[in-house]
Amino acid sequence: MTLPLIVNKIRSDGPREGLSNSYGKVRNNASKWHRGWDLSAEPNSPVFAVADGVVVQSLDDVSGYGRCVVLEIKNPKFEPNSNKSFGNGNFEKLYILYAHLSQTDITDGTVKRGEQIGKTGTSGNAGGEPPHLHIEILLENKIKKSTPRLDPGELLGYELYSCGGTGLVNQEVFGSCKAN
Repeated sequence: MTLPLIVNKIRSDGPREGLSNSYGKVRNNASKWHRGWDLSAEPNSPVFAVADGVVVQSLDDVSGYGRCVVLEIKNPKFEPNSNKSFGNGNFEKLYILYAHLSQTDITDGTVKRGEQIGKTGTSGNAGGEPPHLHIEILLENKIKKSTPRLDPGELLGYELYSCGGTGLVNQEVFGSCKAN
């Protein structure tokens, strides 16, 4: 897998927010789900395909995601330390949702790993927030709350926020970053 940005860092809303921009029940005192990761980015930073795939959706606004692209990848390769937290981790295909983009550079067709597919922004419900990339791993090509998802760390690695994916949140490692 290739990481989606040049510098990949879970976005922080300050020390009181903890990891509210990572995956899971991390918002509103662990009562609200966040279905992906928010990665900090400078405005209009390039966004890259994490794997070879096919663009199956390119939308201007859906469910608050703003301008977004969905990339289908076949036979995904999981990180060596992956928990494969959904089922046994053997999937023929997964769907990568890239959201809050300022622009899309490709709207259909095949893309290669590392190819630029758009630029970061604040479209959709991200208006008023710092520019970032919201990324989700969907098990179906449906952008709905009920669509099953994986923690992006299963594919991209957990070292972006927890130094190995143990699930333990440690403010000292929060904000660590990994370059593409």
